[in-house]
Amino acid sequence: MLFLVDYENVGNAGMRGCHYLNGLDYLVVFYSDAKRHMERRFLQDITNSGCTFEICKLCKSGKNALDFYISSKLGEMFGGGFEGTAVIVSHDHGFQDVRDYWDKRSLHRRKVLLSSCVEDGIVSGNENCDRTRELRQLRENLTIGGYFADYKEKIRIEKVIKNLFDGTEYEEMIEDIQKLVEEKKETPKVIYLNCLHSFGRDNGLAIYNRIKACGEL
Repeated sequence: MLFLVDYENVGNAGMRGCHYLNGLDYLVVFYSDAKRHMERRFLQDITNSGCTFEICKLCKSGKNALDFYISSKLGEMFGGGFEGTAVIVSHDHGFQDVRDYWDKRSLHRRKVLLSSCVEDGIVSGNENCDRTRELRQLRENLTIGGYFADYKEKIRIEKVIKNLFDGTEYEEMIEDIQKLVEEKKETPKVIYLNCLHSFGRDNGLAIYNRIKACGEL
């Protein structure tokens, strides 16, 4: 994906999601003396990502000057053979016309998205890849009360498991046992089979019997 960032317009907020960039991405940050500082974490995320990174500083200030720079760079990239998805990161609604041109008027149609930050652009790009799936999951809206109830139950289970196996020969397996009990909300038979699969026949049977006998899980 190609990201063209109107940094003068979006600032640090527009760089959210930079750590999801990868070696196949191309990022260009357009800025001017009016806004020439960026938080270190975003700059490090960009350079650590392995993406192709470029900056473009405005030569002479003027109304909509950076907008013209971005539009020109987009044309340069498409004209140079880039055929992927392009994302313009800006709050400027004028870029809708640029998007409409490449979508409706150009002889060679190209996909141009508008977003308020890098992360939104990745999600809107709708690629069939791990980063898009991960971001969609992280952005899922959950009820605060429901999430907190699950959190308290997780803490309760951890305490029960720790008390159950602390000081036993299975003490070093406590973390794995916790994961099995927390993640496998299954019938006793399925939990039994998972114990055998995860810890072997003898250990699995012993661990399952302890879990079953405690009556708190």
